[in-house]
Amino acid sequence: MERSLFLLTLLLLISRTATVSVNVQPRQNIQLLSGVLRFDGENRTEDEHNHFKLLEHDGDSLLVGARNAVYNLSIASMKAGHELKWAPPYKVVETCTMKGKTTDECQNYVRVLAKQAEGQVLICGTYAYSPKCRIYRYDAATSEFKVYEQFDGEAISPYSPHDNSTAIYLRKTDEIISGTVSDFVGNDPLIYRRRLTKVKSGEEGIRTQRDDVRVLDNPNFVASFEYKEHIYFWLREKAAEAVDNNEERQVYARVARVCKEDKGGPRPSHDKWTSFLKARLNCSIGAATPFYFNELKAVSDPVPSPSSPSDHLVFAVFATPDSSVRMSAVCAFSMQTIRDTFDKGTFKYQRTGSSQWTSLPRSEIPSPRPGSCSADSSKLPESTVSFVMRNPLMHQAVSSLRGPLFVEGSARAELTQIAVLPSVQSVDGGRHTLIYVGTSDGRVLKAIQIGNETVLIQSALVFPSGAPIVNLLTTDSRIIVVSPDEVASIPPEGCSFAPSCAACVRLQDPHCAWDERLSRCVSRSDGSGWRQGDVIQNVVRGESPQCPLVTSMGDDGDSGIVLGVGAVISPRLGSTELPSSSPPYTGQTVALACLVCVILASVCGFFVGFRIASARRMVDAHHSASSTSGSDYDSFGRARLTRHDSLTAASVKMDPHTIYGGPPSKHSVDATSLVIPAAMSMSHHGGSSGTTTPGRDRNALMTSLNNTTLPRDYKVKKVYL
Repeated sequence: MERSLFLLTLLLLISRTATVSVNVQPRQNIQLLSGVLRFDGENRTEDEHNHFKLLEHDGDSLLVGARNAVYNLSIASMKAGHELKWAPPYKVVETCTMKGKTTDECQNYVRVLAKQAEGQVLICGTYAYSPKCRIYRYDAATSEFKVYEQFDGEAISPYSPHDNSTAIYLRKTDEIISGTVSDFVGNDPLIYRRRLTKVKSGEEGIRTQRDDVRVLDNPNFVASFEYKEHIYFWLREKAAEAVDNNEERQVYARVARVCKEDKGGPRPSHDKWTSFLKARLNCSIGAATPFYFNELKAVSDPVPSPSSPSDHLVFAVFATPDSSVRMSAVCAFSMQTIRDTFDKGTFKYQRTGSSQWTSLPRSEIPSPRPGSCSADSSKLPESTVSFVMRNPLMHQAVSSLRGPLFVEGSARAELTQIAVLPSVQSVDGGRHTLIYVGTSDGRVLKAIQIGNETVLIQSALVFPSGAPIVNLLTTDSRIIVVSPDEVASIPPEGCSFAPSCAACVRLQDPHCAWDERLSRCVSRSDGSGWRQGDVIQNVVRGESPQCPLVTSMGDDGDSGIVLGVGAVISPRLGSTELPSSSPPYTGQTVALACLVCVILASVCGFFVGFRIASARRMVDAHHSASSTSGSDYDSFGRARLTRHDSLTAASVKMDPHTIYGGPPSKHSVDATSLVIPAAMSMSHHGGSSGTTTPGRDRNALMTSLNNTTLPRDYKVKKVYL
């Protein structure tokens, strides 16, 4: 019941707002069997896990962190060209297990990698819950990487392979900036900066202040990247400013940033950030009471905005909190809007620990503006540094562009990862942005935004085992899909699965077009090339008059299984009926239809219930009248209370031909007659009882049935049964 009410409320919200795509049906469902290149590491037992993590994309190769190893995989073959082995010694593993961790957890899972100058590579891993870092150098004589230096990796690498952490390397300054935890139990989250060239000097580096929930409170870091003069961190955390009805703080999605040139403040803040700011991310269905997707799951790299050459867009996956109705959404954000929020917005603050969070008046913001970048942060005034440390949160949330692009409901698998392929050219020369989204059941969804509508081009099953997708990467020729124990490379399109011209065009995929000469759906990478006059494509409308109305099913070869291509396939005749060209129902139409159905069902239920209640009252009256006939059974054959000769009332004549075969006692009446006044009698035929009772007025009887007391002049005798 709770779940149904929730879904109805959501539909009503959608009906009152702009069009929101909920549970969009893909143009085609496919299961990839061939054409997929896979890598699953070394042989391992069921209790051992790789915990693969995509660390870097370098041209035609991938660097993947794993259990006690780093693999250099070729995108073309998904085979390991090189690998670095780095396992913790037995004593370190034994110490880890004595602290309560499993043997599988007490391995070295590589989580951080950075390619430095002069052929050096920085690698950091969990190292059995005691993080370590190594610098490797390439030896041309042996064609191998050799250990050059090893040092403590605390605050750079997480302790556990399950921890959500992020790191970015600044090649220009040879610095690593990470978002992780710095202790065994994970109670000290931080954003940390360390210069690698001064590792041996013991320089502490710069970090966020410790034990301050206004700065970071139990965060899960999702991603980080460099954009202009800042480093941006994307995370979800407990919100100090938000408390729910159970007096528990809610989890909010955040974007935070620091200046790349931040050197720390004047003493004693020389080891603290002077530019750390954060803001809430608003991915919601707009209404008087918005429906929020608060938990950030994944973020894409920034891609050029089609509408503004100077701006970039970031696409992100959000989810609702864990509940019986779990939902996911994809939202897009403008980097310019995020910059304006930090550079021009007001700050959120609290006068006291028990007061409400409000917007700080602009007149109270010190100068220079807190959080802004400076040539030498160590010379900033104390007022600016102390302000930003106390009030890092912006008052205004960063709103997404046009709300969620599409929403996956509770009946669908949860969205987990996202990657974007920008500026894909169609046949007519147009440029389009394609969105790839991973799911918790091993699928990759491919979508395109056309105007205000999101078209779900296809759903491709990559991991038949249903393993969740933990990393996604797009390249021009392949899509890299990572699960905890497998890395796969798949084509960026599924054109060959479309069996007809209409099905191919209906995909609205800029990768796919119908080749009239070959009579099949092809991609630009098929080798046949695209010539304007020989191929049919319409990305905007998804239909073309050049396609014949009826087409026979094409031969898909052995590339996979077509689970659905937007057409109805008859199992008896093997024919294909093209789907209707009418547009899909919008969220508003569905919501209004559901609302009308609910109202009609309520009215019908009330009418039926009223008629049943009226019939029950009539039947009850009929039963009560029948009870005065003297029979031991009512009209349904149920036995009544036993009659006693000691109960006296008006004499009742018995029919000598009754089934009882003899006259009853002269003063015999049934117990029910005691509560109905004799003056209010009615006639009832004796067909069922063989006894005739004096006539009674029906209205008087109904009145007596509805009363709860006896008439004042009525006399009764107490009877003990």
